[in-house]
Amino acid sequence: MIKILLAEDNQGDVLLVKQALEEHHILHELYVARDGAEAIEYLATMGSPGHPPCPDLMLLDLNLPKIDGADVLREFRKHRSCLLTPVIVVTSSDTQKDRNRMADLGVAHYFRKPSDLDDFMKLGEIVRQITG
Repeated sequence: MIKILLAEDNQGDVLLVKQALEEHHILHELYVARDGAEAIEYLATMGSPGHPPCPDLMLLDLNLPKIDGADVLREFRKHRSCLLTPVIVVTSSDTQKDRNRMADLGVAHYFRKPSDLDDFMKLGEIVRQITG
């Protein structure tokens, strides 16, 4: 079973991510941070007694309220235990600037949120490939 941190403020997208994981039969524990500040709080406490460890995978929206996804990713990478943890950016942004910035920060995959449900379900396949 893989532990996944999902940083996503859109409840509809949270449900779609859950559906994509289930459709691809990925056994998982999903921790959801609903904004960048919640994600940073998760990172500050992870591994402490009573708190989850570094996840096996992070799914990260770039356009989070309070603290943006790039800042969350920078903070995530500061944790020694999370240096090699794969991160999949799941975002509506398709700008080359964002793609380049995320590539520089070492993300495993950049997934642009599609408007088509079947295309969104492909996220589960990507998770399976990355987590083995």
